[in-house]
Amino acid sequence: MKQTNEFFDLVGILRKRKKEAIFVIAGMLLGIFLDWTMIEVAIFAIFIWSVLGPIQSRFLAVPALFFLALTPILLALGREARAEEFTVYAYYFLVMAVIRGIIEVREDEKH
Repeated sequence: MKQTNEFFDLVGILRKRKKEAIFVIAGMLLGIFLDWTMIEVAIFAIFIWSVLGPIQSRFLAVPALFFLALTPILLALGREARAEEFTVYAYYFLVMAVIRGIIEVREDEKH
């Protein structure tokens, strides 16, 4: 029996969540229009997608912890510019996790 994982089935997600996909694509196009880097566009798309619902806050906290854990290692290796960049990414993901957590708490209170 073949099981399909909806998280990795991009076509299935696009079919079921057309409005969300339009918002994510519009956010990506906005980032390209504003001449953001590819990383910034991707993080903004993840933010939009997380606000719309499919990403839980705990999945946003994992990259934040990853970037935060790499920061002292990069500083020890003398890569200050990269460490500062990773710190900013950690902050972005922490903010996204908190915003998504607030949304999840409000959704739980409604039910």
